[in-house]
Amino acid sequence: MKIKFLPLIAVFFAATSIMTSCLDNDVDQITYTSETSITGFSLGTLHIDRVGKDKNGLDSPYVDTLDCSNYPFTIDQINRTITNKDSLPVGTHIDKVITSITYDAGMLGYTPKGSDHDTIWTSTDSIDFTDPVEFKVYAYSGVEGKPYKVTINVHKQEPDTISWKKFDNSFSAGSLSEQKAVYANGKVYVFGKKNDETTCIEYTKVINVSVPGEEKPKDNPTSWTSVPNVPTNIDTYSATAWAGNIYFLAGTNSKQLYKLDVTTDNNEISLVGLNTDTFEKLIGGNDVKNELYAVKENKSCKFNGTTWEETGANPFSNLQGNYPIFTNTIQASYNSKITTTIALCNSSKAANDTVLVFSYMSNEANKGEWVSRAQNLPLPNLENVTMIYYDGKLYAFGGGYGEIKPFSQFYCSTDNGLCWRPVTECMAFPAEFSELYTAHNKNYSCAVTPKLENETYRGNFIWIVWEDGSICRGRINRLGFTPKW
Repeated sequence: MKIKFLPLIAVFFAATSIMTSCLDNDVDQITYTSETSITGFSLGTLHIDRVGKDKNGLDSPYVDTLDCSNYPFTIDQINRTITNKDSLPVGTHIDKVITSITYDAGMLGYTPKGSDHDTIWTSTDSIDFTDPVEFKVYAYSGVEGKPYKVTINVHKQEPDTISWKKFDNSFSAGSLSEQKAVYANGKVYVFGKKNDETTCIEYTKVINVSVPGEEKPKDNPTSWTSVPNVPTNIDTYSATAWAGNIYFLAGTNSKQLYKLDVTTDNNEISLVGLNTDTFEKLIGGNDVKNELYAVKENKSCKFNGTTWEETGANPFSNLQGNYPIFTNTIQASYNSKITTTIALCNSSKAANDTVLVFSYMSNEANKGEWVSRAQNLPLPNLENVTMIYYDGKLYAFGGGYGEIKPFSQFYCSTDNGLCWRPVTECMAFPAEFSELYTAHNKNYSCAVTPKLENETYRGNFIWIVWEDGSICRGRINRLGFTPKW
């Protein structure tokens, strides 16, 4: 039976103490503690909503049990708050919660949801925590403790699911084809061609964007801004981020290397090297080894910021047509001085072809050579393929050939491009992306914001830019959760 008037019981305890002390001077006087602290709080087994497969292989929701006894709760004795900084999984039921609580001598009371008075807590009580619940310790001395506000946090989003948001931005130059998007210094730059085949560069700020009237910056992109004084005949697919800036090729038959300085809003463009230096392709950069890779005079070579060095034959000569090349560099787990750079690009517009993958290993002697990489589980030849490094893995996606629909799914590699497996759960594109791809004449580009550790912006965004400048932003939910520890 629940007792409604805990304060009266506490007064009774105090009165009993006084009466006992007045009976006889030979009787030992009992002094009751006035401590009213909660010293421990934990949960029991809760119910959680899950989705499984029925006998027909279809998704079927069901309710499971979840042992929550190991979820730590932080007790703030100064502010009298109790909460779990590590939220419970999405779908956890907290309307009927069994708790385990330790506290100083006396009794523990709480105010049930919908009630205006306290009731005695017992370890078998099923409590509704959909709203914060207040607990009080009543000491035997008659002291009524200050209330503790207990809050149980539950994730509102599935941690491993990617969420998308669309922004209806527009390029100032109009529609852009042959796009390549590159992230650098808080901005996403897009290299592309206008309808009249004029090449241009536009950018949007995506980090620490201040919003009038709001205290914290937003993650939303700003309007597109054109970069002035760009060279003519830019190879838009060559744009690559390296050493804190963006490098690209420009020219008709003899392409030269340029640097776009992104460290300021001036976006100054300068020629790199001599006028006699010409290139066929710009492959990508390796910031770990401070190397920029290119094809020069039909030989693969590397640049350290001052001089070029030949590294071997040109394995990219078999590429049919001009396509963007995507690269990613990792360090060897056994030796940080050894890096492997993976390059991925389309081979041709044939459905039965596979995407080409090349690798370059830079060892302790800082020597290496590009080689064509065999794939144990090949990546299908996705039209206008894109490769990104995200959440510690390589992902590839793009348009489709044959039975593969555009943006139907991600393909993931956890072994540096040897095997590519379709992602079937959580990491997915909205169904409308296939329609957007077609509506925008198959023109799009993609960049990734790296992980950034600060309170106002945590990065980890995927930015997909369509032909007209509209943007779709995605992020795995758990990568956007506020750090708790």
